[in-house]
Amino acid sequence: MEGLPLDALVTRMLSRSPFDYRVAAGESEREVAYWLRGSAVVDRGWCRASDLPGGIERDEYDDHAIQVVGWDGGIAMSTGRVVLPPGLPTEEACGIVVEPRGGVVDVGRMCVARSHQSLEHAALIGLMCRLYLTMREHGFRVACGMMSAPARALMGLFGLQLKILGPDQMYWNESRAPVRFSLMSATRLLSAAQDQSADPQAARTSAVFAPPKPNELDSP
Repeated sequence: MEGLPLDALVTRMLSRSPFDYRVAAGESEREVAYWLRGSAVVDRGWCRASDLPGGIERDEYDDHAIQVVGWDGGIAMSTGRVVLPPGLPTEEACGIVVEPRGGVVDVGRMCVARSHQSLEHAALIGLMCRLYLTMREHGFRVACGMMSAPARALMGLFGLQLKILGPDQMYWNESRAPVRFSLMSATRLLSAAQDQSADPQAARTSAVFAPPKPNELDSP
């Protein structure tokens, strides 16, 4: 067993969040996820708006990925995806197999709209929680992904244990390394959450860590 199951904690955190995170239902909501990703890459200068037909960013893995979208009322403000095996982006980009073979999902394409990047990472943490539950709902405990050095540092602040599987390489316009991680244990997040009240503002994370720049984990 790789640490303490986070299922109950994550469910509680989501119930207290001022935002609504849900799996995209139907193609129209999936396109909302692609549009959020497109906005993120244009905002970061990775491409021009004219390079993205319809303003959306998607790839071949989206055909069998589960898209999660975070909503602030009627405004879509964050997204991420879970790619189920076989055919994981991280494995194919790096020519590796992440163990246990066939028992790992790929979590990535996470981004938060600029309008919600100043909320002490509340929008991002809620997104991560919903991605975690999506993984668990499909019977998985272990994930992989391509993470930049700032993203890896931020994950360390949450107490998540990352195993770096290879050297950094250019992947989607940034230097990133393949990592394996289990979200079954996050000691600092768990400790802080146990002290939180039922106040909806408990989604804020100042009690867990002094946050770095809000956009450091955006990784479309």
